[in-house]
Amino acid sequence: MRKYASKAAWLLAIALVTFGAPGALASEPTSSPSPNPNPSPIAAPPPSASPSPSAAPSNAASLKLNRVQFVDSNHGWTLGTSEGDTGTRVWRTDNGGKRWHSSLLPDNVQNASFQMADAKRGWAVGPSSCSEEAGATVCSKLSILNTKNGGDSWTVQWSKDDPKASADNEVAAVNDEAAFVRTGTRIWRTDNGGKEWTDVSLPSAEASPYRISFPSDNIGYAAGRLGTACPGPGLVPSDANADCRTAVWRTKDGGRNWTLLANAPKLSGEWSPVDIQFTNEKNGFLLLANPNTHGSRLYRTTNGGVSWQLRNEKIPGIRPYPVKLDFVNAKFGYVPLSVGAGPVDGGLLRTMNGGSSFTKLDDPRLVSVEDTSFLSPQIGWAAAMNPQNPSASLLLGTTDGGRNWRDVTPSSR
Repeated sequence: MRKYASKAAWLLAIALVTFGAPGALASEPTSSPSPNPNPSPIAAPPPSASPSPSAAPSNAASLKLNRVQFVDSNHGWTLGTSEGDTGTRVWRTDNGGKRWHSSLLPDNVQNASFQMADAKRGWAVGPSSCSEEAGATVCSKLSILNTKNGGDSWTVQWSKDDPKASADNEVAAVNDEAAFVRTGTRIWRTDNGGKEWTDVSLPSAEASPYRISFPSDNIGYAAGRLGTACPGPGLVPSDANADCRTAVWRTKDGGRNWTLLANAPKLSGEWSPVDIQFTNEKNGFLLLANPNTHGSRLYRTTNGGVSWQLRNEKIPGIRPYPVKLDFVNAKFGYVPLSVGAGPVDGGLLRTMNGGSSFTKLDDPRLVSVEDTSFLSPQIGWAAAMNPQNPSASLLLGTTDGGRNWRDVTPSSR
């Protein structure tokens, strides 16, 4: 299944680089399982409060959305904040966005990433215990949360003190029992619905995975950088000859063992993975970006990473920022583009030939797309900046591959 990940760390890191003109658009040992991997069990707080209903659309001025996922045409979720929220709010619909219910994640989790395995079960992850220090938000704990009722309520399954807790996390929910969560460069696995989480991180201290993709509970991939001098995601090494290069790893046993793929792209450290996505165990895509040159490279594999082919070099690498890969099969896919700090236009790119070429969808509301969720080449949703109020968001849906969009934005509560 498709994973939904945080882009906050990627955009923030790249924003530290000095920018030029925007790019052009194209027409290993593992630990024994334990209920709480580090350091000791903690009591989970009670489920989040009962949700409140809201009618759509509303386009509330205070609504800010940054995540969206639909598992079918009726059941969908979007995450973000509304006026007065200090933590992440989850909106849920079971009728395609005609009506929404919302609730806050417990533990005051902020900037959460999530993925639902089906209409009932799913996971979220994010930092908590946050405070403002010298004008910056500093968090000291990471939490993994679970829902068994479609997001009406959430409980904390796993929590860990971490003075460097950030929004650089993602969830890959394979089914209602198996899921993988990346927190920074650590990877965790559950195969019993979250009762236990096992550390299945890459065994090398020089390995830094930035994105993961698990098409099944055994087969998975991680994209990142490898070396002794690699900075964080999106950052460029200060030395052009630094020991740092892009890398892709594969597991065939659910993360118990990882193999570095010998023929995956090994670009210099100024390149960094934006995303990796496998639509099944064999067919996958890897998008790399270079903040220095504003360039990008999209690669494809059809044999599980044994070999890779360069498909495209015209997706913007920065300003606008590619957020993720959203392929529904080996041919059809979408790439949302976010403006970040601007002032440039983002949008939504679509390919119908496996990434050889892309077209930009024509809709004035798609000026900056923060996330997408496509079920098929035709049916999908996009969380986008409201061009009439850039501090707010819209949630849009399409049933014809992006030719027409309907507004399904929830109200602020």
